[in-house]
Amino acid sequence: MAQPHRPEAGGRYVELAESRRGREVSGFVNAGQEPTIPSAVEKLVAASQGVITKRIDLVMLEVHELLGRLVMRSALIAFGIVVAVAAWFAAVGAIVLYLFPGAGPIVHLGMFALVNAAVGAAIVAAGAVMAVNKLPVLGAEAEGQNTPQDS
Repeated sequence: MAQPHRPEAGGRYVELAESRRGREVSGFVNAGQEPTIPSAVEKLVAASQGVITKRIDLVMLEVHELLGRLVMRSALIAFGIVVAVAAWFAAVGAIVLYLFPGAGPIVHLGMFALVNAAVGAAIVAAGAVMAVNKLPVLGAEAEGQNTPQDS
């Protein structure tokens, strides 16, 4: 015969249900009588606590799995970014060495810095323009004015 689910140590209702369970015979407090309302309420509360405990355990398991996937994906993205940055520096270094083969190391480093600074400035300028175009004018919605997106 399977053991009924027994909730973890908890509230008063579980303790009452556990103490009464020892006196019950076939679900009745006394063998020839109907169950009483308090015993039915105790059983209901104990069963409800068991269901809630199982649901909390399920939610905790789902959160644990979600966090595991999130950490794995974040690590893969970070590794991809590092590899992409390394590839960018290698490509720019190769281009500088190809375009100026006879120049000294100072010229190579200067050109490398200049190319990286120019690309960085272009990216920052593009981001600033996109950010400015997406920002609404303060109070534009309340006064019915056009936003930069509408024009």
